[in-house]
Amino acid sequence: MSTRTTLLFIITVFLLAGCTRHSTIDQKKSGVSRAKNRTGKNPLSSQLTDKDIFGNETTLAVSEEDIQAALEGEAFQVPLNSSVILVQSGSRAPEMAMQQEISKYYTVSTFSGIPDRQKAMSCNKDEKGLPVASENMNWMQALRYIAAKGHQRVIIVYEGALQSGKYDSTLKSTVWSDFKNEKLTDAVSLRYLVRFTLVDVATGEWATWSPINYEHQVLFSQGAKNDITELQIMQLKQKTYATLVEDLVNRYQ
Repeated sequence: MSTRTTLLFIITVFLLAGCTRHSTIDQKKSGVSRAKNRTGKNPLSSQLTDKDIFGNETTLAVSEEDIQAALEGEAFQVPLNSSVILVQSGSRAPEMAMQQEISKYYTVSTFSGIPDRQKAMSCNKDEKGLPVASENMNWMQALRYIAAKGHQRVIIVYEGALQSGKYDSTLKSTVWSDFKNEKLTDAVSLRYLVRFTLVDVATGEWATWSPINYEHQVLFSQGAKNDITELQIMQLKQKTYATLVEDLVNRYQ
């Protein structure tokens, strides 16, 4: 191998290695964590996760004293006409039907419910010489800061799941599954499940609530296509939102 070829080979290896230098032992120690990061996270997911909303709080060790202290805390409240931020998980903006219902009771601003996932490691180093991740703080903490700058009192995050249900004569009950625009061969029921999470901007205290759902039976006329229409889905959501928001206001005012 000529000197020129050898030099080109060395330069190519250096460029492929990037800006971070490792020993073989360092690679073995960090290889497991890098593999976990690649396999344990779906970069295409647009839904907010519990970690986005609650941070690490759901994975911390909780003592009996912590539970008792939480019980003794003040009840979570959202007074009427409060200024709030409304977020729909997985959507750039909440659906208009929900915005209209919430606006009857609160002053509403909206925010995207699609989180920014962790970016690749940069070549910047911290005081210990370790690579710094190009990543913002916890999603909810960042949103609390934005809300504080806008003088909003509470953040309301909701996530919904549309389901279809068919009666099972053997089980003598309705079997539910996520609706995926499939063709339907018989009468079905629809429901829209919603979970609310309310976060106090000032303190970070939160409350979560999954209300009773509204079910709607869909009957197809003879000879008609068995397709659930967008209008039927929106009518279901409108009825659900109206009922749920009223319940939410009564619960937390």
